[in-house]
Amino acid sequence: MRNGNLTQIPPRINDTIPAHPGHRRRRFVTQLLSAIITAALTAATATPAFAVFNGSRADSDDYAWAVRVQLAYPEGIASCTGSLIKEDTVVTAAHCIRNNGRSPSAIDVTFHYGQKGDQYTVGVATAVPSPHYDPALIKDDMALLFLQSAVSEPTIELASTPAPVGAGVTVAGYGCTGDPFNAAEPCNAARRLIETELTTVPAGACPDISGPWQFCTYSPYTSANRGDSGGPVIWSDHGEQKLVGVTNALELPPAPAYLNLSASVPYELDWIKAAAGLR
Repeated sequence: MRNGNLTQIPPRINDTIPAHPGHRRRRFVTQLLSAIITAALTAATATPAFAVFNGSRADSDDYAWAVRVQLAYPEGIASCTGSLIKEDTVVTAAHCIRNNGRSPSAIDVTFHYGQKGDQYTVGVATAVPSPHYDPALIKDDMALLFLQSAVSEPTIELASTPAPVGAGVTVAGYGCTGDPFNAAEPCNAARRLIETELTTVPAGACPDISGPWQFCTYSPYTSANRGDSGGPVIWSDHGEQKLVGVTNALELPPAPAYLNLSASVPYELDWIKAAAGLR
């Protein structure tokens, strides 16, 4: 099976990256640099995620902590999604800030993206990937963005336990809205945050998951897409909405539609809290 990262970058050349020898057949982060005009940036080991295919517009009041992440690379501006977990800290995917060993020259996050009068942008002072991030395994594909100034937006609570198999979760993002299985379909980037519902399934259902740092979700008709990388995976734990995952990648055909890979927040919780200074 192949899988693709979900970072978005406008494609100038070609959004498909050949598999590297010794790796599974996936599109790699090089895609970030090879596509810079309208489409997608990918994580190191999975297909790119667009802005939620077959989703619906999210209620802005419920997602005041969600941000659109813009990353300046030499080839152009890449797009991801992120979640505010502290007044000056956003969590996103590591592959968004590490592309073939390169880092963006500048990163900004935008709150209330697409909402006239409410939208505003804050610069990122420092971007830190998980210390054990391994793009070849899509391992620990999570990063923290430390803002240049604190904001007064609400934050999303972090889950301390994984969502059980069979649980319903919500994914949201600012990526493309087309079918991720149709490479010829244009990006059509979302103008507002889009959300959809997926179901957690056994990790073995996603061939590219190789450890407890990730979990697998499924839907027969909806999926994350390019530009949704780093976006929230939300689970209602005893009635409380919590961030249980960060969108990483999508299994490509011949996988059954649609299998998404997400980095586990509970697995990374100790590192997140220590790095962000959370209790």
